[in-house]
Amino acid sequence: MIISMYLGVYYYNESVKYQRLYREAIERLNHLRTHMLIHILINYGNGTKIWYNETEVPIGSSLLNATETIAKVDYQFFKYGAFVTAINGKGGDPGYYWMWYLWNSTSGEWEMGPVAADAYILHHGDAVSWVYEKPSW
Repeated sequence: MIISMYLGVYYYNESVKYQRLYREAIERLNHLRTHMLIHILINYGNGTKIWYNETEVPIGSSLLNATETIAKVDYQFFKYGAFVTAINGKGGDPGYYWMWYLWNSTSGEWEMGPVAADAYILHHGDAVSWVYEKPSW
C-alpha cells in the first residue's frame, strides 16, 4: 500500500510537471507565429566580438530594428537608406565604417549586405555580422 501511494504521488507530480511544460511550449510556439529568432555578431574591430544568438524580433523586422534591440545604434539617413555611424559608442575613426554581412550557409562565407540596414528585412534563422573596419574599396 505504501508503494502504491508513493507511485501515485510520484506519477501525479510528473503529470503536473509535463502539463506545465506542454502549456509553456504551446505559448512559445504561439509567440513564434509573430516573432523570429536571428543571430547577430558585433565585431568592434579591436578583437572584441560579441554574439547575440537567438535574438527574438518581430517578423518583418529590418536589420537596423533588430540591431537596436541589442545595442545603442547611431545612424544617419542618406539617399539609399540608413548609414550606421556608431554601435555602442564605437565609431567615427577616420576611414573606418560599420559594414554589415550576411552569412551564406550554402557557400559557408560572410557576404556583404546588399542594401542599407533599414532596407534589409530579416528572415528566421539569419546570421548577420556588424564589423567596424577600414574597407579596401
